[in-house]
Amino acid sequence: MSDLYTYIGAGQVYLENLAASKGLLPIGEVSKLEMSIETDKKTLQSHVQGGGGLADSVARISALNFAMDINSLSPENLAMAMYGSTSAAASETITDESHTAYPGALVSFTAVPDLTDSASVVVTGTGGTPAYVLGTDYDLSPAGILIKASESIAAATPILVDYLSKAHNVLEMLTNSGDSYRLVFEGLNEARSDKPVIAELYRNKFDPTSGLGLISDDFGTLSLTGSVLKDPAKAGAGISKYMNIKMV
Repeated sequence: MSDLYTYIGAGQVYLENLAASKGLLPIGEVSKLEMSIETDKKTLQSHVQGGGGLADSVARISALNFAMDINSLSPENLAMAMYGSTSAAASETITDESHTAYPGALVSFTAVPDLTDSASVVVTGTGGTPAYVLGTDYDLSPAGILIKASESIAAATPILVDYLSKAHNVLEMLTNSGDSYRLVFEGLNEARSDKPVIAELYRNKFDPTSGLGLISDDFGTLSLTGSVLKDPAKAGAGISKYMNIKMV
């Protein structure tokens, strides 16, 4: 009796940026990884008898595509999905950062303020005077300070702020045209007692994500699609230039 190859898949996806390789790195939770094939079908109608039908047909593969839902919204995954770049900003003491204040308006700092010590935030006018008072002239906010609506600080008032910033990641979106990636799926077939299924897509190009939800009532998902490109380095009889799958 032939073996029954049923399949329920789970596993880890690894990506390697082929333009700036740091090796194959895990990208976290992925809830969907699917392949699809586009074909260009040529057909020849039969005209030698009534009733029609086909005399011949040829199906040419025009594209090998994939779709992936990523549930780990790390800075690196967001940058990849939105054709951006990411950099790490260290904690630092910032002095005399210049802003313009308006009553009832948010003053968003250049870096992410560390609000664990409210005394580290100092707000003054230009030249160091007057010294504005927390709770009277402004309140602390995760992005900076919120100017009180009482107009103790008049509209369009130049201010200087000192504060301690938190270490954080900075994502710059839409700064490149997208890199090519090598993808390895280290999978397990739950329908066959977790036997390994290893898939490798040699060279892939992601399309930018169709959107990013910053307000939601459920876990965020990055939905990505892309194309598997030919890898010229793969050669030999019967060797695919696109991908292979190893199954136990």
